[in-house]
Amino acid sequence: MSVAVLKNLTLAIMVLAIAAPAVAQVSAGEAKLNLNATISAGYNDDYSNLLGSDHGINGAGTADLSGYYYNPNFLSFEVQPFYNQSRLNSAFQSITASSGVNASAHLFGGSNYPGSVSYSTSFNSSGNFDVPGLANYTTNGDSDNLTVTWAVHRKDLPSLNLSFSNSNDAYSIYGANAQGTFHANTFILTSIYELGGFNLNGSFQYTALQTLTPQFLTGEASENSTSGATSFSLGASHKLPFNGSVSANVNRVDINTNIGDTGSSDRFDTTVDTLTGSASFAPLNHLNVGGTTYYTDNLEGTVYNSLLATGVAAPELAGEEASHDLSLTGYANYEMPAQHLTFHGFAERQQQTFLGTSLASTSLNGTAMYSNVLLGGAFNGVFGVTQTFVNTSQESALGLNASVNYTHRINRWRLSGGFSYAQDVQTLLIAYTTSGYNYSGSVGRRLGRKSFWQATAGGGRSLLTDQPGSANSNQTYSTSLSIPHFSMSGSYSSSSGNALLTSTGLVTTPLPLPVVNPASVVFFNGKSYSAGIGAHPTRGLTMSASYAKALSGTNSNSTLSNNSNENMFFLVSYQLRKLNFAAGYSRLLQGFSATGTPTALEGSFYVGVSRWFNFF
Repeated sequence: MSVAVLKNLTLAIMVLAIAAPAVAQVSAGEAKLNLNATISAGYNDDYSNLLGSDHGINGAGTADLSGYYYNPNFLSFEVQPFYNQSRLNSAFQSITASSGVNASAHLFGGSNYPGSVSYSTSFNSSGNFDVPGLANYTTNGDSDNLTVTWAVHRKDLPSLNLSFSNSNDAYSIYGANAQGTFHANTFILTSIYELGGFNLNGSFQYTALQTLTPQFLTGEASENSTSGATSFSLGASHKLPFNGSVSANVNRVDINTNIGDTGSSDRFDTTVDTLTGSASFAPLNHLNVGGTTYYTDNLEGTVYNSLLATGVAAPELAGEEASHDLSLTGYANYEMPAQHLTFHGFAERQQQTFLGTSLASTSLNGTAMYSNVLLGGAFNGVFGVTQTFVNTSQESALGLNASVNYTHRINRWRLSGGFSYAQDVQTLLIAYTTSGYNYSGSVGRRLGRKSFWQATAGGGRSLLTDQPGSANSNQTYSTSLSIPHFSMSGSYSSSSGNALLTSTGLVTTPLPLPVVNPASVVFFNGKSYSAGIGAHPTRGLTMSASYAKALSGTNSNSTLSNNSNENMFFLVSYQLRKLNFAAGYSRLLQGFSATGTPTALEGSFYVGVSRWFNFF
C-alpha cells in the first residue's frame, strides 16, 4: 500500500471519529423527523479475469430517514438509501458494490381510506439463478419495484382494496455470458360486501409479463416471451343450519402469450371458465361433513395457466381439441379426543377430456390419524388407503399413504424423526401412478449452559411409476456446534430430477412428463456442500469465514453442460463505541461448460472503518 493511500485512509478515519453530538428528534412545522446513518471509508481491491482489476480508497454508507406529518396515522414515511455496499462491509449480501434505495409511505392509517406507496431499486447487486435442491448460481444486475395500495372500508358500502405493482429485473450470469430480463405489471381489485345474510365477494386481476429467458443450458438463443392474463371472479357464501355453510364461485380468465417476435405457432390465446361450490355441516360434536364441486370448460387452458405461474414461457400444449374437467367430492371427519384418534373419509368422481382422450374415475379413501404421548415423547401417525376405479379402462388400483413423526427429549438430548410414503393413481389429465417418500431426522445435545450440538438429515423421492426419467430426488445433511465465543457448521446436499428453464432459473416440472413437451425439459443432477466458522473471542471482536461449492450437470434435448459454483468469504470486525473497523475478502468462481466461455473469477479485498451517527 502506497504512502498516499495510507494518508488518505488515516484522514478518513479521523473524519469519522470526530462527530457532532447527537440531537433529539427534530420538528419542521407539522413534521417530525429522525435520521441516522452509517458512513464508511476504506481501501478496496477488486480483481476479475473478465473485467480486469482496480483499487483505491472508496466511501460508502447507509442512511435511515423516518418520520411523520401531523400524525403518524395521517402520513408516515421511511427512506433508506445505501451506496457502495457489499458483503465485505455491510448487511447487503452482494459480492459487488451495490447502491440503491428503499422507501415507503403510509397514508390515512386507521381510517376508512388507508393507502401506501413503496419503492425499491438497486444497481450492480447480486442475485440468484435457482437450481432445485442445490446452492443457487450467482447473477449481477439492476432491479426495481413499485407498489401502490389503496382501500375503501365503509360500513355502508362494499369494501374495496386496490393494488398495483411494477417490477423490473435485468441481470447477467457470471461465467455464462447470458443475460435475462423480467418485467411484470399487476393490478388487483377486490371487494367484499354483506347483504341479507350473504357474504359477497368479487375480484378483478390483470397481469402482464415480459421475459427474456437465457437458454445457456440448452444451447439455444435467449427466448423472448410476452404473456398476459385477465381474470374476473364472483362469489357468495351463506350460513346454514347445523353449523353449516354453503359457497359458490365463478371465475373467468383470459390468457394470451407470444413466444418470439412473430408466428402463429408461437402464440396461444384462450379463455377458461371455472365454477366451484362447497357445502359443509357440523351436526354433532367432533363430526363435520361436506362436499365440493369443481368444473372447468378448458382443462388445457387451466394446465397452461399453471405453467405460466411458475414462469415457464413455452406453450407446450396449444392443442385444438375440446377439454374439460368435472369433479364431485364428498368428505367426512370424525374426532375421538379421548382416544387421540381422527378419522377422515372421502369419495370423488372425476370426468375429464384432454388431448382427445376421455377419462372417468371414482376414488374412495379412508384415513386414520393418531396423536399421543408415547414413551415420553410426542408421536403422530397417519395411515390411509385409496381405491381408484378407472372406468374407461376397467382398471382398479389400490393406493397407500402413511406417515409417522416422533420427538423426544432425554436429559440433554433432543431427538426427532419423521417418514412418509404415498402411492396413488392420479387422474388429472391422463391416468398415471405416482409414488414417493420423504424422511427427516435430527439429534441434538446441550453441552452446557451456552453450548449445543445438532445434526439433521432429510430427503425424498417422487416419480411417475410408469414413466422413465420422471424421478425427482433430494437429500441434505447438516451439523452445527455452538460453544461460548465460537461456532461452526457444515452441510451437504444432492439433488436430481427434471425441470423447466425460466427467467429466474430451473423450476421443478409442475406437470407430468407425458403432458409437458419433452423437448422443453432439462434434466439435472448435482451436489453442494458448505462450511462456516465464527468466533467472538473478546467484546467487540467478531471473526467469520464461510466456504460453499456446488457441482451440477444438466442435460437438455441437445446440450450437456457441467456447471460449478464456488464462494469463499472472510470477515473480521471490531466494534469500538460507534466505530467499527472491518477487513474482509470474498471470491467467486463460476462456470458453465455449455457456454464455451471462460469460468468467471471475481474477487475483492476490503479494509476500512465505519461510524454510526444519530443526527436527529
